[in-house]
Amino acid sequence: DHPAYVIYTSGSTGRPKGVAVTHRGVVNLAADERDRLGVSVGSRVLHFASPSFDASVFELVMAVCAGATLVVAPTSIFGGSELAELMAEHRVSHAFCTPAALASLDHRGLDGLTTVVVAGDVCPPELVSRWAPGRVMVNAYGPSETTIMSSATGPLVPGRPVTVGSPTVGVDLVVLDHRLRPVPAGVRGELYVLGSSVARGYVGRAGLTAGRFVACPFGAGGRMYRTGDVVRWVSASDGTWVLEFLGRSDFQVKIRGFRIELGEIDAALAAHPVVEFAHTVGFDDGSGGSRLVSYVLPAPGTDVETRALAEFVGERLPGYMVPSAIMVLESLPLTPAGKLDRNALPTP
Repeated sequence: DHPAYVIYTSGSTGRPKGVAVTHRGVVNLAADERDRLGVSVGSRVLHFASPSFDASVFELVMAVCAGATLVVAPTSIFGGSELAELMAEHRVSHAFCTPAALASLDHRGLDGLTTVVVAGDVCPPELVSRWAPGRVMVNAYGPSETTIMSSATGPLVPGRPVTVGSPTVGVDLVVLDHRLRPVPAGVRGELYVLGSSVARGYVGRAGLTAGRFVACPFGAGGRMYRTGDVVRWVSASDGTWVLEFLGRSDFQVKIRGFRIELGEIDAALAAHPVVEFAHTVGFDDGSGGSRLVSYVLPAPGTDVETRALAEFVGERLPGYMVPSAIMVLESLPLTPAGKLDRNALPTP
């Protein structure tokens, strides 16, 4: 239970938080990656994530746990055709990508890529339709505070709901209400992570640690990590219980008195065949309310008609959830960690 490494995550006050992750957590991660992803000594694992992003640890552990080859991408490559060419040239077989980075790649010509893990943000169904056929595609979820991966799916299947799966090695998951009471299956609540993969806390930040690593009210005590993510248990096609990610508790906005999850709008937009990726933001309308603006990336070789797309969303969601503006992007602005750079999105 001694610290294996400390990784810093952004803080709401602007002061980064150093997360102390334990050796036990890393061992759990290695065991799960080796078995779930089928990594072997002959595998070639892409090392693409920035060292400041804990996905870099995920990639390193994936390779080291099986004695595989690590293919290190130059720091000048952020995605797109350059990354695809690197992966093809070096015959990468296993890769981790954020949904935004994966959406920037052309899957054609990457037949050697047998396993892809997507995590770090919501995975839209159209990415599964493009990338899952002919390979193992896994959707994973987990904060830095729970050793990177707390839950993961089995191989994703196009046309089926995209969940974040079930607990990984060394992890237990509970969905609770605001009074820390378990909610029934199908009812939304906040996700808490328990088990030996939970980190020690934030280095030198006792007060912050106490606020996020809270006492567990179940069993013989212990701690659990409060994720701030809204989820619910749903039944998968094989009858097992898996988690459906509904959004961040702080990614909610109120429109005309209705509190909504922006992720629901993104999912509706992404269901359109010409939309490769979608992200919705609530902007202050100047009168104390919010208006919805959606950003979409067209699928390769397609054009987006924004009026038709708004009508498409209106057929699936209530009127107050239809974006007031839809902006078409030529490419996705990415952070060094490969996530969508929301601050770089154009102002409507």
